[in-house]
Amino acid sequence: MWALSSTPARRPPHSGDDRLVGQPQVTEADLMAECRAGARAHGVLQGGRADIAAISEYSERALRIGDEITRAGFDVQTVRLSGPALDEPVSRDQLHTRAADLAAACRRAGVGSASLTALRPAALAELQPSDVAEVLAEHPSLFTSVVVADGAEVDHAAAFSGAVIRELASRDRDANFRFAAIANLGANAPLFPGSFSDGGAAGVSVALKSAGALLARARAAKPGDIAGAARLTQGCLQDQLGPLQDVLVPSCERHGLLFHGVDPSPACAPDAGIAEFLETVGGIRFGSPGTVATCAAVTTGIRSVGRPTVGYAGLMRPVLEDRVLARSWQEGRIDADSVIAYSSVCGAGLDTIPLPGSTQEHEVVAMITDMAALSARWRKPLSARLMLAPVGSDPHLTESDSSGGT
Repeated sequence: MWALSSTPARRPPHSGDDRLVGQPQVTEADLMAECRAGARAHGVLQGGRADIAAISEYSERALRIGDEITRAGFDVQTVRLSGPALDEPVSRDQLHTRAADLAAACRRAGVGSASLTALRPAALAELQPSDVAEVLAEHPSLFTSVVVADGAEVDHAAAFSGAVIRELASRDRDANFRFAAIANLGANAPLFPGSFSDGGAAGVSVALKSAGALLARARAAKPGDIAGAARLTQGCLQDQLGPLQDVLVPSCERHGLLFHGVDPSPACAPDAGIAEFLETVGGIRFGSPGTVATCAAVTTGIRSVGRPTVGYAGLMRPVLEDRVLARSWQEGRIDADSVIAYSSVCGAGLDTIPLPGSTQEHEVVAMITDMAALSARWRKPLSARLMLAPVGSDPHLTESDSSGGT
């Protein structure tokens, strides 16, 4: 079955201010009122193909829910669709047909983008990495992922994933934004590109673009210690999630959809990244001593929100989507090894890591394997989204358009 995902952002009441989330001059109230969510509704497959009529039906339900959220003060920004994970071998032709059907269904239903599937190791038996790369290059609205760890075992699919990343770099340098190697990520997570549905009853899951609200509260409160950072994070996220969930749960019931839960991982905004919040709340410079402790404290706060949770429920650190992280990378204060080390106490893994074109494929595979091993050891959801530049060129180190993922 398929899953639809919409992305609302709340409008500040009684305000004509159209500023983006996270601009430094915005108050906490403004920032808290501007959030991002992902709603998912399931359609069906018939004979291995997307049922366009069913997808349209569930799209309409999701859009009606979006209308109700809008009336409560939120704006629905995007609608997304996610397919179930594939557990059995799929051929190149089957994958291409499935992708074409899904892209067509998205166009008909007015859905902006979709996650084609999560390919489990058994599904790769008849596929080449180039087959997956072709699908993503041909369909710019589609995302997909490969499962490289499930439980305590790390699978050979890491090598397949590394080859896909190399293929994508040679075809379309931005296509790697839409591909991830995922490890121990459960179904119905709202964040792309690792999202996939559970294939069960129709439902909704939610994520928030809350880095701006966290930053504003940290600037105002100045907690000054690790315990205070955890409490501030918990309280801020609860303040955002409560009003949205109060609207979303009864709306789902009215329209015959389950509420799967919320991923409280704070997504960043163009001018308010998670790294700036960490520096402010922890009194640190990101990448310096104290970074691990601050990440751990904030993660404790994230995982203490007391709501039904799905997805990562951790600290997202997208290097190319966060200006402070990008600057830290350029200055050499963080690298892939340190980012994966931070994942031991927070989450996400390796997200939008810039790699030069000279990076060898075996090095890419090793990075994925490290991420998968960490995930397997601690049974925590992680992923790798590696932005490999074409051979002979350097990666983009400027802030990227985050609309492509998460």
